[in-house]
Amino acid sequence: MKRLLLTLTLALASSACVLADDFNYLYVTSASSLRSFALNQVRRITFSGSDMVVTTTEGTSESIALATLNSLAFHASVPTAIRNLCTESCKSLQLEADRVVVNGKGILKLYNANGQLVRQMVVDGGSSELSLYGLPRGIYIARIGTQSLKLSH
Repeated sequence: MKRLLLTLTLALASSACVLADDFNYLYVTSASSLRSFALNQVRRITFSGSDMVVTTTEGTSESIALATLNSLAFHASVPTAIRNLCTESCKSLQLEADRVVVNGKGILKLYNANGQLVRQMVVDGGSSELSLYGLPRGIYIARIGTQSLKLSH
């Protein structure tokens, strides 16, 4: 029984290592707050006494008391309070690399996180692309008709 349990644990651990490249952010939920860390800026995570310490590549450290720690989670998406507006059934509006691809007719509008219209284009039918080139990195909402898509650029 122990051998089976150990084998399953090792199999899960090895698959978790393979999947770790799919994640970009670490979310840490404690009794008082939710913190997020970009994994490309995390140098190491250590445990010292009764604290978890996250050290960044800039040399700063943040301590979180283990007694107040509720959860640790890895996520692929940018942490925002904006929910994803486009569901699985929304196939006519998609993000591909640094462009929004739309199939249909209407006016495609792109808004920044402040709600300001930053780009728009008339879509006459078929497949069209709106480039995100030149826009500052951030969160955007692409909208055509009644369909909307949250994207991070």
